[in-house]
Amino acid sequence: MINSKIIVLAIIPVLLASGCGGDVQRSTTDSNDLTGLWRMSLKSSQGSLKANSYSSYTLVETANGLVMKDCTSRDSANVGIQNEEIVGLPISPLSIDDNDTLSADNAMGVTYASKMALAAKFDMGDLHLSSPELGSLNFTDLCVISSDASMLGAIASDNISATTIYNGELLLIDITAMGKLKKGSYTVSREPALGDVSIRLQSESFRAPYNRTEMTLASGTMTVSEDSLVWTKGSFSGTLSNGKSISGDFSFENP
Repeated sequence: MINSKIIVLAIIPVLLASGCGGDVQRSTTDSNDLTGLWRMSLKSSQGSLKANSYSSYTLVETANGLVMKDCTSRDSANVGIQNEEIVGLPISPLSIDDNDTLSADNAMGVTYASKMALAAKFDMGDLHLSSPELGSLNFTDLCVISSDASMLGAIASDNISATTIYNGELLLIDITAMGKLKKGSYTVSREPALGDVSIRLQSESFRAPYNRTEMTLASGTMTVSEDSLVWTKGSFSGTLSNGKSISGDFSFENP
């Protein structure tokens, strides 16, 4: 008869590897420097209100310091290193634990950052959009941002956004759920009720051809097909405020 202890020891690695569907976030170890693609979390609380934000950015280490490109604006900024800390950021100083992890604990909250990949490029999924105005567009130069807010332990709002470059300008797609965003089907509206979502596109590249910088779905439906540790995937279709149709599908790597 096989020893039960041996069975348990054999099963544990399988359980750890499988987790929730076998999802494992990208990570690096023993990097030579800080250069790479990073994810960062900031967790803060005030009384019964808790807020979590998750972002992504790239770092390139040079002889003169660091060049950081954040996902929100895609702008590059020079930041310094002093006494094993990164300075010059709103959440500074960030302690350099090693070349793969950073951390901070201050008035803003608890921050933790980990390197996703050695290459300093945004490759966090893909996005396809189709509409009479935009045509058929495909993007793979994606970075992702997400956030959630909870009151008394219940998720009040959940957001995931991605940016890419369209006609030389930043393009943002923003999905906000009133409640928790999870696998399932949703009604899309400009002013979502509890359980609904809003979807907004924003880019300066819209200004010249369409005389506006935002496109918001006035109505429609969205389906989230995956909400794992690693991925948020789904598709949507609906009508813009000008009556034109739009559809899309997305695979966002969670920051």
